[in-house]
Amino acid sequence: MINIENVSFHYSPDRWIISDLNLKILPLTWNIIAGPDGSGKTTLAKLIKGILKPQIGDIIFTPANEINHDGIAYIAGGYSNSVVGVTVLDDICFGMENLRVSQKEIRKRVRNVLAWTGLVGFEDRLTHTLSGGETQKLCLADVLAVGAKVLILDESFSMLDNSSRHDARVLIGDLKRALGLTVIEITNRSKDMGCADTVTFLDYSKLTQFYNSPNEFLSSPVGRQWLIPQGGTQSLLNSFSSGDASEVIRLLRAFNMNLSQDGVSL
Repeated sequence: MINIENVSFHYSPDRWIISDLNLKILPLTWNIIAGPDGSGKTTLAKLIKGILKPQIGDIIFTPANEINHDGIAYIAGGYSNSVVGVTVLDDICFGMENLRVSQKEIRKRVRNVLAWTGLVGFEDRLTHTLSGGETQKLCLADVLAVGAKVLILDESFSMLDNSSRHDARVLIGDLKRALGLTVIEITNRSKDMGCADTVTFLDYSKLTQFYNSPNEFLSSPVGRQWLIPQGGTQSLLNSFSSGDASEVIRLLRAFNMNLSQDGVSL
């Protein structure tokens, strides 16, 4: 379990980004962190990973002998920047070699992560020739090879098309169940919430609201306000592709929202 206890953080003393945050992240769960830009989502992710340290409060791992900052992988949207190897095999081995893992263990882990991520046969592929979806798989293979048990996905699918995004989600869901992973995902897409167990919403007032399921969040006053920006429902729908707009309409219907007030014909 990851216990975030009374955590506050600022980049400058006159503006707190995170204020008195309390949150529990249970093992083997998929957790969404949502909220407007600038509300502290990425800062929270970096605090959990240990890239940043809270000025106030603590992040406690229990049991401490099973999880720590080193067991957490942080994968951001520009994931291709984290690829350092010339070939797929070079890239997967890089982290393990830095940790001085034995060659016998490296060979074993390489076989495992290639099978888990569907990259068998890609060992000699040059990394710069990989597609976005293949690069995403390689990043997963990299972090699994060094033993990550918690995946922080900070808009990690933002560079993928809809088909690759779907495939990546299915893959991570399968790995979560098979390997006992915990997932913490930052996203502002309602379509991305279907696989989640919980939603934590951060807003500019530094109030944090926790929901036991995506449906509970999206049907709450906060969720409804988040779904419909100031321009109204039609403005929201205009910002989506036709497929995504249909999904938004389906959600709004499910939560009995009065779309006629916003001039949307259903």
